[in-house]
Amino acid sequence: MKKIWVINGPNLNMLGKREPGVYGSTTLYDVESSIKELGDELKISVECYQYNSEGDIIDKIHAAMDKADAIIITPERILITVTR
Repeated sequence: MKKIWVINGPNLNMLGKREPGVYGSTTLYDVESSIKELGDELKISVECYQYNSEGDIIDKIHAAMDKADAIIITPERILITVTR
């Protein structure tokens, strides 16, 4: 069975909790449950993770190299700095 890791970034744990009148009431748990249900239908193993630390996200991406067939990343507020 193929394995996909879904990695959610900073503040996505606040979905459905922070300003539901603006952003809606769907929680990250709701989203992850829907993704897992679809994975079951397609016979794909889905594991979901959420981190508020960029370092933890990078560590999970590195770990996925040997343990997952694919990753889906919703980085949200990850900052990218480019230096020249």
